[in-house]
Amino acid sequence: MWKRSIDEVKRIRKVIRVDRDTPQVGTLAFGIVDRGTNVIEVRPTTLCPLSCIYCSVNAGPKSTNRWAEFIDDPETLLAALEEVVRFKGTMDIEAHIDGMGEPGVYPYLVNLIRGIKAINGISTVSMQTRLYMFSEDELKELAQAGLDRINLSIDSLNPELARKVSGASWYDVDHIKELVSLALELGINVVASPVWLPGINDNDIVEIIRWATNVGLGKGELPPVLIQKYIPHKRGRKVKVRIMTWQEFWEKIKNLERELGVKLTATNEKLNIHKAPQLPKPYPIGDEVKVKIISRGIIRGEFLGIILPIKDSVIHDRVITVIANPHMESILIENQVKVKIIENSDNIYIGKLI
Repeated sequence: MWKRSIDEVKRIRKVIRVDRDTPQVGTLAFGIVDRGTNVIEVRPTTLCPLSCIYCSVNAGPKSTNRWAEFIDDPETLLAALEEVVRFKGTMDIEAHIDGMGEPGVYPYLVNLIRGIKAINGISTVSMQTRLYMFSEDELKELAQAGLDRINLSIDSLNPELARKVSGASWYDVDHIKELVSLALELGINVVASPVWLPGINDNDIVEIIRWATNVGLGKGELPPVLIQKYIPHKRGRKVKVRIMTWQEFWEKIKNLERELGVKLTATNEKLNIHKAPQLPKPYPIGDEVKVKIISRGIIRGEFLGIILPIKDSVIHDRVITVIANPHMESILIENQVKVKIIENSDNIYIGKLI
């Protein structure tokens, strides 16, 4: 059923296959995101068959603001990752496969994991996923390829509520629980990461903790569950719930730890996350740069461009999201424009036409 949802997304939106000449740093949609630690985010696709009611990136067939989706080239992605790993110069890199979509639907996932595992300096391959799209044989392939850990997005064990939150009538939480058991048998560590939606899945959070503890999620220093606070995002889907303050959230987490006798938090040290050299920002905010527009961006009113000149280096080359009137699409694509950079946090570049 999930494949039908992907087909629906492809029908209503332009799907862009990222070619090998496109830089892999500069956008949240695909490629590499480096936030200055030993954890490197690897983003292969924006496609997602679900329409979760709280989705911060408004993914899936029910998206109201996307007008394009991306599928990255696996060889280009791997080459970029290897260059970033060399740049960081540490031997305990975690490559975390995630993104603005569901990584599990990426058509080259097994080869991607196998390629990541072969890169010198990478010690852990992890993936954020809802897991529903895999068969038992496919999960075995991921284990054989070298997947070390699954960060499982799961918000309820109640089949009806799970379908409601996921926005998909075919979402089968029982199948997911079976796959989790198999993953553990295959030696893949699993950590559940539910989003707490006050008034919607309060009791479900407790059930998830008990289930995760009973089946053996979380190994070594990792807790079985790491709960996420719901934070409404500007362009994401909004849920009509009372937003907890951070103080209230952490107090509730501590209360759950006491009541259930389970550790639900972890320091960066326990998670083996530490600072590591961050890719330089070649273009500061306020810079005026020449950009070749190559496609739509993921959100309507955004376009994707390459900052010129290109040096064939992940350390230097960047893509940039350019904000412009969507009616200018036929004028902009494949042409060069002048752009003023307005954001460059973590090497994610956003600019406006001059």
